Amino acid sequence: MKKRKFLLFSVVLVIIVFGSMTFASVSYPFVSDYGPAIVNWGNNVKYGGVLTEVLPSGVQSYNLNPFIGGSVNGLVSDGLIYEPLIYVNLNGDTTYMLGTAYKWEDDNLILAFKIRKNVQWSDGTPFTANDVAFTFNYLKAHPSIDTSGIWSPSNNLASVSASDDTVFFKFSQPDTALLLFIESEPIIPEHIWSNIEDPSKFADTNPVGTGPFIFKSFDPNLNYAIYVKNSNYWMKGRPYLDEVDIFSVNSNTTALLDLISHKADLGNIFIFDPQKSYVAKDPSVNKIWWPLTMQWVMTLNDAKYPFNIPEFRKALSLAINYKQIAESNYPGLGAWYDPALLSYPQKSWLDPALTSLASSLVVYDPQKAQEMLASIGFKKNAAGQLCAPDGKPLPTYGINVVAGWTDNDEEAMEVHQDLEKIGLKTNVNLMTPGACYASLQSGTFDMSPGGSNNMSWTPSPYLSYYTAFSPSLTAPIGQTAVSNFSRYTNPLITAALNIYKSTSDPRLQKQAIYSIERIILDDLPLIPLYSGSMWQEYNTINLVGWPDEDYPYMISYANGAGGEPLYLNVHLK
Repeated sequence: MKKRKFLLFSVVLVIIVFGSMTFASVSYPFVSDYGPAIVNWGNNVKYGGVLTEVLPSGVQSYNLNPFIGGSVNGLVSDGLIYEPLIYVNLNGDTTYMLGTAYKWEDDNLILAFKIRKNVQWSDGTPFTANDVAFTFNYLKAHPSIDTSGIWSPSNNLASVSASDDTVFFKFSQPDTALLLFIESEPIIPEHIWSNIEDPSKFADTNPVGTGPFIFKSFDPNLNYAIYVKNSNYWMKGRPYLDEVDIFSVNSNTTALLDLISHKADLGNIFIFDPQKSYVAKDPSVNKIWWPLTMQWVMTLNDAKYPFNIPEFRKALSLAINYKQIAESNYPGLGAWYDPALLSYPQKSWLDPALTSLASSLVVYDPQKAQEMLASIGFKKNAAGQLCAPDGKPLPTYGINVVAGWTDNDEEAMEVHQDLEKIGLKTNVNLMTPGACYASLQSGTFDMSPGGSNNMSWTPSPYLSYYTAFSPSLTAPIGQTAVSNFSRYTNPLITAALNIYKSTSDPRLQKQAIYSIERIILDDLPLIPLYSGSMWQEYNTINLVGWPDEDYPYMISYANGAGGEPLYLNVHLK
């Protein structure tokens, strides 16, 4: 399954309290002048070559609009063409892209961003701070493309303006947390987009960006996109590659075959037992980069009975054999099952007083699950069916999952089997990506497994909690939710989120996060499954410079920048 900005059925799910990572302390001896995500490879790097990437994203439409998913844009045009102000890597370290510096002013009511000079759009037009201000004001004028909710009233952004090389974001109330959305938003050219009346319908088939590559062509029959080097790119000496080719297939299985045959150099897919299934096929060149970064969760429809009952959700948690699910998906990597920590690098944000409670909620104990259910009136009848307090058997509930995303398919089946043991009937519904995502948006689902989104490797867990539980991002069943697909809200969480974003004092921010963690553990709005990783598979036949434990400069598709750091670092062998 492909994980990035277009993470189809957990676009903004929470990390909750789990996940770990086993990196040694990184001192970044390889850092270039631009920051940790741009590696200094020395003076003898070879230029040229083509990087071919396969993604299991299904059919793509001919549309490179960076605000629309399920199109050629799903084949990584953002980051290749459209760039953000800042890239934040897996350790939370900053690499400045179109922005070069920022500071908070006037008691956190103004965010001043310095914008990079001497940058050109790919059509030769000079890039300026006005383009940045235009981008954000354009989002305000067209809410349908403000997919991060930057202009949501709850975020308190009042105005954006440019003066010389600085863009000023002014707030009606302090909102320091919005920085992480602002810095990752793809910047678009005013001279092109100011003529687009309805950007939600704009195909953008001839995109103009500041990025390291220029779109060349798309073959809709093969779902194959080609990007060529931007010879006027602003970053000195980059990119090294002449071309990036990206094609889409319908499943992880097909993508794996393309990787094994070396039809593709790079993939971002789940592979069952990757050492055996991929690396061992050609161990001298086949490599993986699978750093732990996220927590897989089961999203529940908390607006629907009986999932709206906290004790019911906790009982389901006790009925699920998490360790078995983790070991089934990642054989031999049982150490990845570590429910007591936040996802790396956020583990320092877990309240130490909550470690024991967090672990107790993911203990496999079906007997205790049934006792908890009985305490709130849910008991088995003579036929072994779990019944509601009125004595009527509960209906069969659906577990929605994308067909072909083998990891989630396996998770869904194992949860189905575990819940049957306590008398709860479920069906695993294999769906297309679009249909599965639509059911989450509309609330027409019962349960759905998935992982956390690109916020899972931001320096703090604020954005994961905000996107998962903010009342401004959800909607009643039948209406479209931006994120918060569980439809769980809590005024105490909302208040803690507001406290966090009102200050830039790390001590106060941590206290706010501790409060949220306690509430989540008390109510368990989503069920954690196991700690997981981002997946990246590649070969070194012709290309080197991939991220790995020696050069952990990025997690693929992190922080809205697409795979840009990878495409700026990989070079000929």
